[in-house]
Amino acid sequence: MSVIAPGRRPAYAPIGRLRSSPLSGGKKSGFVSLNLTPMVDMFTILVVFLIQLFKASGEVELSSKIEVPRTLASQPLEGETGTVVQVSNEILLLDSRPFSTEEMGSELDVPIPGMVARLTKIREQNEKIFGRDPTKPYDGILIVQADIKTDFRLIRRIVASSNEAGWAKFKFVTQPAAKPAGEGAAAE
Repeated sequence: MSVIAPGRRPAYAPIGRLRSSPLSGGKKSGFVSLNLTPMVDMFTILVVFLIQLFKASGEVELSSKIEVPRTLASQPLEGETGTVVQVSNEILLLDSRPFSTEEMGSELDVPIPGMVARLTKIREQNEKIFGRDPTKPYDGILIVQADIKTDFRLIRRIVASSNEAGWAKFKFVTQPAAKPAGEGAAAE
């Protein structure tokens, strides 16, 4: 038996074919396959997140049934987010949910029992999510959108209800009034 010098022997057949291929010549392919399903899912979640973020950035939608008062001292609600109360003599809504007659209580009850319960629940949920320093009062903002013809006693009941539920900050929605003509001319 004659002795033969060992030559190149591939570990298995495909490696040998890859090295000797005239098209690739042992180089890596430039084609990379992407799995598009997770990427589309990620972008969908990102778009929904951004839409929710911009929706919650201080926009208070005015109801067509409520005419808010006009004032010269109005300031924009830029960046303000909070729980919205819409009130007129016909309706009372908390985050677009109406109150039943049982929740309203009697006229003698200064705080509205249903509103106290709902605002307490919202405050407790926010405290669980965001945490709270027990030495400081709750810093949630109640945005009140009241009709110009609303009876003040109802507004007083809303403020008393929110105070009882632990809310201390209020913002009243108003529209800017046109400045009198004499005032602008005197300033120039």
